[in-house]
Amino acid sequence: MLKTYNPAAVAGPFGHYDHAVEAPAGARWLHVSGQVAITDDGRVPDGIDAQADLVWRNLIAILTDAGMGPENVVKTNTYLLDASHFPPLRAARERTLGQHKAASSTVVVSGLARPELLVEIDLVAAAP
Repeated sequence: MLKTYNPAAVAGPFGHYDHAVEAPAGARWLHVSGQVAITDDGRVPDGIDAQADLVWRNLIAILTDAGMGPENVVKTNTYLLDASHFPPLRAARERTLGQHKAASSTVVVSGLARPELLVEIDLVAAAP
């Protein structure tokens, strides 16, 4: 259903993403607010590995509630505090999305809403 673009005239993606993703006309769009690593009881796990996994679990729970799954993700935006956290973030994304890739942006920021948070991810998804 989603069409991807990685033109030969542009350097190939250096990670688990596509340069552009197109959804068909009439698709149902879902814009998911930035998700952080806070459990349903308000706890924030320690470390980037645990936080990245929890953020993706939260995102998948929202997609599932909307009748969608990882295959419907069109675009993600990732905000992280430390560039050295990029490898575990990439690994969590690949575990969650499996073979599916989406358009992606990642930005290193100086802070998030709470000091113990290490990563925030928002996304856009589309389904028929």
